[in-house]
Amino acid sequence: KPFAAEKGQLTNTWQALADTLLACDHFTRVVDGRKVQNRFSALVEEHRRFDKASAKLSGDDEVETEKHILLDDIVALLDDVKEIASQKTSNSVVEKEQAEQGALIVRDMAMRTMKRRKANDSDEQKKKPALDNRRNSLAAAIEAESERELAVREKELSSQQFKLESEIKQRELDREERQAEREHQIVMARIDNEKMLSMFKAFAESKK
Repeated sequence: KPFAAEKGQLTNTWQALADTLLACDHFTRVVDGRKVQNRFSALVEEHRRFDKASAKLSGDDEVETEKHILLDDIVALLDDVKEIASQKTSNSVVEKEQAEQGALIVRDMAMRTMKRRKANDSDEQKKKPALDNRRNSLAAAIEAESERELAVREKELSSQQFKLESEIKQRELDREERQAEREHQIVMARIDNEKMLSMFKAFAESKK
C-alpha cells in the first residue's frame, strides 16, 4: 500500500512498486514511480465515478467485474488511510491549542507577578492580603476554565476516535463478507463445472 506510506516516503514507495512491476516478465511498459502513482490516482477517480453511476442502477442491471471488486477494496483502504491521517491532524491541532493556552496562562501570571514587584513596598505590604486573594481567585478561575475546556476537547476526541474505529471495523467486516461471497461463488462455479463435465462424460459413454 504505497499510498499509506508516511510523509516523505511516498516517492520511494511508489518507485519501489514501479521497480517491482519492471521486474515482472509479463509487464512490458517502461514506468517510474510518478507514472505508477498517476495511473493509480486515475483508476481510483474513474472507479469512484463508476460507483456513482452504478448506484443509480438496479441490482440486476449492475455487473461487477473482478477489476471493480478489487478497486472497491482499494478505495475502501484509501479512504481509511485518509480518515486516520485527518484524525491525526485534528489531534495535533488540539494539542497545539492546549500548549498555546498553557503558554498564555503562564505568560499572564508572569506579567502579573512583574507588576506586583514594581509596586511600592509599603503599599504592597498593605495590599498584600487583598492582592493575594485576587490572585488566588483568578488563578483558580483560569485553572478551572482550562480544565473544563480540556475535558470537553478530550470527550470530543474520544467520541471521534470511537466513531472512526467503528467505521474502519465495519469496512473490514464488509470486505470480509465480500471475500467470503466471492469464495462461495468460486466454489459453486467449480461444482457446476464438475456437474456439467460429469453429464457430458455420461452422455459420451452412452453413445458408445
